[in-house]
Amino acid sequence: MAFLKISVTLSILTALLAAYAKHAMPTAVWDAHVIIVGDYVRSMVSLTSTSALVVSDPSEEEEDPSPSPLSKYELCPSELSAYTGADPDLPILLSVGGYIFDVTAGAKFYGPKGPYKIFAGCACSRALSIGSMDPADRNDNLEGVSKEAVEGQVKFYTDKYELVGKLKKDC
Repeated sequence: MAFLKISVTLSILTALLAAYAKHAMPTAVWDAHVIIVGDYVRSMVSLTSTSALVVSDPSEEEEDPSPSPLSKYELCPSELSAYTGADPDLPILLSVGGYIFDVTAGAKFYGPKGPYKIFAGCACSRALSIGSMDPADRNDNLEGVSKEAVEGQVKFYTDKYELVGKLKKDC
């Protein structure tokens, strides 16, 4: 599938090159097309590189695999609650889809004074996937939530923030 997307991208790029050569496309238009194609290629590469991420379903009873050596954190939801930005010595973390992300780079959003502070330091797959700011939805209960919605949130956070660990299921 990724090969097909890359082939289509290369076909589009080839067509743009041909149009530029044939019609002497103005530079501003050419630059815009190159940026669009570049963004498309970047998104396809990102999509294929994150396809290995599988959303964890807390209701599944399978044994959790050992954490990657690159993981910095393997936390229970109660342990995650310390990472809200209230302590300046700790990063701001949140969990979605069973993965822990360091959102410190977005402290103006997730920090103690940010509009999304409600998500900092918690497992919030449900709230993020259904677009809820209700504190009752800050959990990983995925009942009635589509897998695609959760995967979309995992992709968003993977693209924007550092994946730093996994949320422990049994604590």
